[in-house]
Amino acid sequence: MRKVVLRRCRVVSEKVLDGRVELDILDGPLAGETHPGIVYPELGDIPNLGETLLANTAGIEMGLGTGGLAFVLPTVGAEPPINNDHFMKLPYTPVQFPVSQAQQATTLEGVPVVVLPLHSHLAPACCAVADLRPDARVAFVWQEGGALPVEVSRVCRELRESGLLHSVVSCGSCFGGDLESVNVYSGLLAAAVADVVLVGIGPGVVGTSTAHAHGGMSAAISANASASLGAEPVFAPRVSNADARARHQGLSHHTLAALNATLVGCKVALPNGVEKPLGVPSRHSFVPMNRTARGLEEQFGVVFRSMGRLYSEDPVFFDSAAAAVALCLEEKR
Repeated sequence: MRKVVLRRCRVVSEKVLDGRVELDILDGPLAGETHPGIVYPELGDIPNLGETLLANTAGIEMGLGTGGLAFVLPTVGAEPPINNDHFMKLPYTPVQFPVSQAQQATTLEGVPVVVLPLHSHLAPACCAVADLRPDARVAFVWQEGGALPVEVSRVCRELRESGLLHSVVSCGSCFGGDLESVNVYSGLLAAAVADVVLVGIGPGVVGTSTAHAHGGMSAAISANASASLGAEPVFAPRVSNADARARHQGLSHHTLAALNATLVGCKVALPNGVEKPLGVPSRHSFVPMNRTARGLEEQFGVVFRSMGRLYSEDPVFFDSAAAAVALCLEEKR
């Protein structure tokens, strides 16, 4: 059995920006190297310059991309917890902490819901909403399938600061949102006060090259959940013309697997240049959309990026999110 990788580190950065610190690694295979680390405010205080602490460096040692950070363990001496409805985040682990369940609506009937396959679809989706419905308030329901902590997402922070994203609901073991929920069902109902609900995962999707063992299956869970609560979810498919991996060329196998596991019929927005795939259950309807994300970056001062690729390198990837938003809002006119 693999063990948790904890290394002694020393804080060497004067400034702490967005919970990020620079750490000198003191032991293990990275000893003598300096790497970025992150501190989550829910789990402990920001450490001081020169302080020696423990951090999980497994992601760096494994050469992960999004997860290639040192994650600082909580410090000793925190305030005693308050019992918030017996609701714990990261329950039954050494870092469990109490939160309050957000208030919930009773239905999603009439609420526009767009299912996003990857975290990098969030920015074009928010920009598309702002372009089509400038006064609309957007909520993002953050479910499991990628990173658990909201704090790790620079995209969420930038979208919040620019007024393009108004609230984040973190579901299940995900934490750090404006609102916390026990699961994606209660998370969707907590987000129902918004004008548009986007539901997806955090950065760093889990992938194992197998049919179902990947974070893309979260899309099926959120589609089934939102439909059972009265919504008519619109699916943004994961598509690419630039991904070197055959399984993600065109319509990704992540989306195909999720659609097969989605028990209710959904509308799937097909951006320009993407054909209806074979082997998808007939309960789903594929709707060609001319809407793209072109020009939205300049209009709203954001940068679309996924796995190092910009909009100019793989436009159809980002167009998918904009097309799904347009289809969803057209349905709700």
